[in-house]
Amino acid sequence: MTGLANRRRADLRLILVVVGAAFIVGGGLEADAGLLRAHAAVCPPIAGAANLPRWPGGGRLHGDLDGDGHPDPVGVRYAPKSRASCGFFLVVTAHSRVLATRVPEWYKPPDRAIRDWPFAEPFLAAVVQLDAHRSQVVVARSHGAAVANVSLYWIIDGRLQLLHFNPRVYQDELGLFGTIGTGDTNVRCARGGPMVLLSRGPTSASGRRWFVSRSEYRLIKDHLSRVRSRTVRSTMRNVNALAHRWGMDALPFAGCTVARGRRL
Repeated sequence: MTGLANRRRADLRLILVVVGAAFIVGGGLEADAGLLRAHAAVCPPIAGAANLPRWPGGGRLHGDLDGDGHPDPVGVRYAPKSRASCGFFLVVTAHSRVLATRVPEWYKPPDRAIRDWPFAEPFLAAVVQLDAHRSQVVVARSHGAAVANVSLYWIIDGRLQLLHFNPRVYQDELGLFGTIGTGDTNVRCARGGPMVLLSRGPTSASGRRWFVSRSEYRLIKDHLSRVRSRTVRSTMRNVNALAHRWGMDALPFAGCTVARGRRL
């Protein structure tokens, strides 16, 4: 009898363990499903981006992004209940197809809700043509007291994608800045390329010696690759004169702009 009682107690413990495990697993599955539903609400799928409202101030431009000879409408949309890191979208309607990609924004605190997002970015700064047949979109991503950061997007292999730089730059963002006495950066371009990044600034504490640099980038495969660079060091007067001849004082992306949106 003692052995039988022990086996019954062991069977009862096993049943309790199995039931408890099922309860825990079931609860875990429900919790995981809840997390997935919450994540979906916070980060909506790209497939539904075209049905989202337009981002106020994001702008709307047209450009031939797919190279079929017809202008394609481009805009910025957003999910009001989402986070800034995943709720902004660049949307292009190209030849009856809708293409979209996320435009992640980030600022302290790390992942701010869009309803609390106090900045104008992201917005369309321009549509440019750095390729013989296709255009690219310049999207303003962030700004500071004297800097504006932009990213470029284009259609490649049937997908709307962020355009990468070679050599790599931080977050594939191009920084355009300018302050009195400490230097500035601008970008010029020509239809079909190249894109030319211009920079100048002092090289001495006295401010008597300055530099000006010119770096050319071309679309090679899926990157904007630097193909040529030149730097001149001279007096501030000579540097400013050369920078002016190179187009430092023009609007950003002057020379290849197809459509211009909100000013940087």
